[in-house]
Amino acid sequence: MRRYSRVGNFYGGSRVQKLFPRPYAYRHVVATLHGCRSNLLDDKLVVDTTLKAIQKANMQLAKTGTQNPLVYKVADDIMGGGVSVNALITTSHLTIHTAKLHGTVEFDCATCGCNSNPWAALETFKRALKATHVTIQYEHDEVEKAAPLPLN
Repeated sequence: MRRYSRVGNFYGGSRVQKLFPRPYAYRHVVATLHGCRSNLLDDKLVVDTTLKAIQKANMQLAKTGTQNPLVYKVADDIMGGGVSVNALITTSHLTIHTAKLHGTVEFDCATCGCNSNPWAALETFKRALKATHVTIQYEHDEVEKAAPLPLN
């Protein structure tokens, strides 16, 4: 199976670069949850749901020297206010951005290793925020361990 990625250059153009399989399992899901009730998009519920999603997805919150998860609350902006939560997990990240005006939640979760499941984290958010539907923006599931590439 061939995988390609667009890589920008200094002049604003792009070229195509072939990606080689990773030597470890990797999962990444980016999605938009639609129809979320705006009264559910407050910082406390989103943080609580983030912590629950990490547990349900068999992930662990990383121990850091700063607050984790990091929470940024916006009172009012062009999106009608909302909250951003960025959780560093031991195998990568779980990031959430809400837009109260539109009743949407942007979900981004990446993990390394076979044991964690970003789909379970997404389902936790879907249920807690009562989303009417979900649009998957990007998904990548590479769970078979690839052979290491030669270094020459």
